[in-house]
Amino acid sequence: MRSYCLALITALAVLAGSALAAETAVERMPYPGAVALLQDLPGVWSYKSFPTFLPLYIFDGEPSGTSTCDRVCADVWPIIRAAGDAKPMGDWTIVQRADGRKQWAFKDKPVYTYFEDLPNDPHGVGKDQYWYLAEGGAAYLTKAGVKLPSDFTPTQQKAAPGIRATARLLQP
Repeated sequence: MRSYCLALITALAVLAGSALAAETAVERMPYPGAVALLQDLPGVWSYKSFPTFLPLYIFDGEPSGTSTCDRVCADVWPIIRAAGDAKPMGDWTIVQRADGRKQWAFKDKPVYTYFEDLPNDPHGVGKDQYWYLAEGGAAYLTKAGVKLPSDFTPTQQKAAPGIRATARLLQP
């Protein structure tokens, strides 16, 4: 019985040590100053914008290394902007947008916030990058306070051809 207890204590110590090592490894991962790494629940880490702590998103389906989010899209899905002199670090890279701005990317996937989110209250999960082009989308955005360009008409706007990008929360 004594050896059984000793084996159980040893196993628990090894498990606790490996969990602590994994947690420490996540905490030490480099990330840009526009980003914060927070532990939402024990062992569950997520990246947030800094200093607002809004949830961050990447889009499954968006091509790596480029942003397909145009100027209206970027009002709905604000970008995490990289400074002109920013350098890639760890899993964080930089993409050059069509409008000339630089945007942070995680593993080459451009990173965004969502216009309706509050800290710890994500509303963009599972939304298509261009959901607002559907019937009534422009009216909804206007009512929600998004300033659309005077020439914006949803029927003329097109999502990037052949791309269906779906938002998911960014976690290490």
